Amino acid sequence: MSYSIKLEAALRELEEAKINKINVMPPPYRLLRKLGIEIVPFHYNRFLSNFAIAFTWYIPISFALAFWHLEDISIAKVFAFGLFSGLVLGLCTAAYYSNSAKKHKLSAWDKL
Repeated sequence: MSYSIKLEAALRELEEAKINKINVMPPPYRLLRKLGIEIVPFHYNRFLSNFAIAFTWYIPISFALAFWHLEDISIAKVFAFGLFSGLVLGLCTAAYYSNSAKKHKLSAWDKL
């Protein structure tokens, strides 16, 4: 089955589960789709894949916030803050999507 057919089926299933649209298509997902990447919706993605995407998304945001809000801080501390917050937020995001998929009893991507 093609990616577009599976994506339509997944979006229908997510809508039937009454999952909020911002959770179905968060900013990292929309950005990757606009770049032409055929990414599996996060509710159907593996934990580690979601973690990697979220970690990569949050690190630059954390760096920017650290530079903007924290004065007189060393570059090493900014990087440590960015990596730590990226790790924590990445784990939380991946856990959310994993638990949400189980809670709503969503189909596996391969079975759509």
